[in-house]
Amino acid sequence: MTEMMMNSMPPIRMLVLTLTGRCNFACRYCYASDVDAVDMDEDTAVKAVMMAGASGERFLLQFSGGEPLLRFPLIRRLVHVVEENHFNAQMQIQTNGSLLTRDIGRFLYDHNVGIGISCDGRPAVMDRTRPVKDGSSSSKASAFGFQNLAWEGIGTGITCVVTDDMVKDLAGIADMAHFYGNVHQVGLDILREQGRGSALHEPSPEDMEKALEAVYRRMQMLEKVTGRHIHFTQEDRVARLHQSGNYEFPQCYAMNGEAAFVDVHGTIYACSSLMGREKYRLGTVETGRNPDKVRQVGHFIQTAMAKCRSCEYFPLCGGGCFSRWLDREGRVRPSEAECTMKKFFIRKYLEKKGLAESHL
Repeated sequence: MTEMMMNSMPPIRMLVLTLTGRCNFACRYCYASDVDAVDMDEDTAVKAVMMAGASGERFLLQFSGGEPLLRFPLIRRLVHVVEENHFNAQMQIQTNGSLLTRDIGRFLYDHNVGIGISCDGRPAVMDRTRPVKDGSSSSKASAFGFQNLAWEGIGTGITCVVTDDMVKDLAGIADMAHFYGNVHQVGLDILREQGRGSALHEPSPEDMEKALEAVYRRMQMLEKVTGRHIHFTQEDRVARLHQSGNYEFPQCYAMNGEAAFVDVHGTIYACSSLMGREKYRLGTVETGRNPDKVRQVGHFIQTAMAKCRSCEYFPLCGGGCFSRWLDREGRVRPSEAECTMKKFFIRKYLEKKGLAESHL
């Protein structure tokens, strides 16, 4: 029985397509490094988009990889599928920037595809954490994308992966965000100890706190000098939670049964970080999501994350990330670095609002 026949199924609100397992970088922390280095075929990709759009509800469509711009012709086709069917889709792409030409940037911008570029800080840090497979400089390769967008007058966000071996250099991400001139927000992504990332570790809470304070001060100083305000994604999330009052894990589509992360073969998982783990396999693009598996996985994640609800910060945190709490042995344990980061940005938000922590 197909998903379309399951009226009780929650709609898909987040569809992530692994368009390819290939990549021209070899990032030290890549959790997707075990993905087969093959491409998703066009038929599978189109069927996945049609499946998500069938409900008529708004959904987030993220083009992922590997390096998704290796499949730009397919991205262009999928964008047209969304537009031709009048799907209410918010489209995004996360790229290393090395293949982001001016023409590609203009197409993405003109068709309302949000652009995010991965960057871990100053060139020395970038070249160490995100090596290019051919041995060239990743910082120069990524700069190509930033500069092409800037020439077209297009803004972008930055995602920075934070590990224990670069956390003390984290303040450099503020320098790079201001250096490029077209960055409007910076998001910090704590290491997921999967794939290549299983050889690394997340930062200690103490190192994370010090690094966050340093990058925050650096960003404030640069804002005074340049007159440009660059948002932290984590602080924006606190503001949304405060304004909406919806703090029951709103970011965890997997827990809510609303996620479809599709691998290169068309298999659907509950989260991109859970690809390849049979326990979190929900179905295929051909057959749709299995309602029983969707409920089972959602219930398991909800139970595993129950500890969050007893935390005083929960109303302005929204809960931790299950895939980040899941260690390499499959055990679920809190990510202390993630909790430290969330509490930090909650305190900064409350300070700006003139509110005490007792407001929690």
